[in-house]
Amino acid sequence: MAEKDVVMNESQDAKENIQTQLQEEYLKSLDSLEEGQIREGVVIQVTSDQVFVDIGYKSEGRIPNSEFSILPKIGDKVNVVLVSKEGRHGEVIVSKQKADSKAAVKVIRQAFNDKTPIEGVIEKVVKGGFSVNFGGDTTAFLPISQSDTSKVDNPEKLIGVKSKFYIDRLYSDNKLNVVVSRRKYLEE
Repeated sequence: MAEKDVVMNESQDAKENIQTQLQEEYLKSLDSLEEGQIREGVVIQVTSDQVFVDIGYKSEGRIPNSEFSILPKIGDKVNVVLVSKEGRHGEVIVSKQKADSKAAVKVIRQAFNDKTPIEGVIEKVVKGGFSVNFGGDTTAFLPISQSDTSKVDNPEKLIGVKSKFYIDRLYSDNKLNVVVSRRKYLEE
């Protein structure tokens, strides 16, 4: 009987050791998540107002449907930024829009360095030119003189135009400031 007790104790010790290792691995994976980091998540539920995404953390992230131009389906992969590991109700706070913006900034910097055109949409008329959207909430300034190859008499007709733009100038104080030229692209 004593031999059987020893074997059971060893078996129980092994189970506890494995459980301890699994808990440590789980806690390490939680520590590897950093706020501001882009993570790939899997859509696990879509409701009338929110999309739930599993990013491998202790709870799912919720994203308002307004952050999607086309709602994803269950099982789709979505890039999100981890805004906060724990909100006021203990939930993970993530943002698809911020992930889109980070990706757009990366594309803009690459296009500036490589001197290649990138695609954007002329959104609205602003003082002295236009605001161009490159995805997410990333916008650039397009001077009216750089918006077309000829003089622009009716600026409103360019609203909604999807085109390619060269990055003329890139400033980065606290927020990315970008100046683009559509004229340069059209002249090519």
